[in-house]
Amino acid sequence: MRHIFIINPVSGKKNITERVRNEIESVCARRGINPLIFISEYNGYERFIAEKMCSLFTDEDIRFYCIGGSGTLFQTLSGLDDGANRQITCYPAGLTNDFLKSYKGSVREFHNIEALLDGRVDELDYIKVMGHCKSLDLICIGLGNSLSDSDSLSDFTTRDNFNVGYGFAISYDLFRTTAVDYEISVDGKDYSGKYAFILCLNGKTLGGKYVPTEEACPTDGIMNILLFKEMNPATQGTMILKYMFGNNDVVKESSTHIKGRRLIISRKDHKHMLLNCDGDSFSPSDTTLDIRLVPAGLKFVAPSHSELVSSETSPES
Repeated sequence: MRHIFIINPVSGKKNITERVRNEIESVCARRGINPLIFISEYNGYERFIAEKMCSLFTDEDIRFYCIGGSGTLFQTLSGLDDGANRQITCYPAGLTNDFLKSYKGSVREFHNIEALLDGRVDELDYIKVMGHCKSLDLICIGLGNSLSDSDSLSDFTTRDNFNVGYGFAISYDLFRTTAVDYEISVDGKDYSGKYAFILCLNGKTLGGKYVPTEEACPTDGIMNILLFKEMNPATQGTMILKYMFGNNDVVKESSTHIKGRRLIISRKDHKHMLLNCDGDSFSPSDTTLDIRLVPAGLKFVAPSHSELVSSETSPES
């Protein structure tokens, strides 16, 4: 098996590149493994490396180790081809590491190169935006994109307390984003209408600690889709504040919750949409998006003693 490590030096609040690189080299040397180690050079570099490695080692087993945050995992996953001999895992070094909160306990359990080398392979669902990207945790349309779309907001969040920065980004979105008239189909059923924002969930958590629905689980073969009703900024702000202080009922009151495997969405004005995928923002060239859940389509490596959170259980912080 090829062991490929991709380190993002700008993830989180400090650069851990040298420390983690030394750990990788030391552990692999003891085991007789010759690792390939790459240091990310720009946004999207992880995807480029994953695509390159998959094309070079077409018939070989490859395990990708993402050392970084949610964006690093998202970019690497999006670069994987659909070969059955691809695996991926994450050494968390980001601000939120949201997807790993789909596992019980602390994300620190993934801070162990040997545990990841010896890890258990879980077959997980993931969300695929056809021809564009793959997401393990969530896709958001219409809210939260400021956090990664704006350099100043991103810098503020990294430099100071993340929750303050995240709340500021959400507030900024509330006042700059209006409801949009969408054409929406979920598994062939029409849900078209005017919505403030839309969430497609595979994992449990967003923004570090927020759980929009307990029912999301990356092994149940279902995508949880929340369509949030048209609201004025004041109402949206009140809803977000209540939610941030632990009132999950406001999500049920403010949204339509649908379970399905395929979402086809477009704006009625035919404009492009800005997507937040696991913390990374981008605007696809297509104005109609085909977003599908791929059941058990990904081999994700977790420490052997770790356990996935069920659809009825809240993740731990």
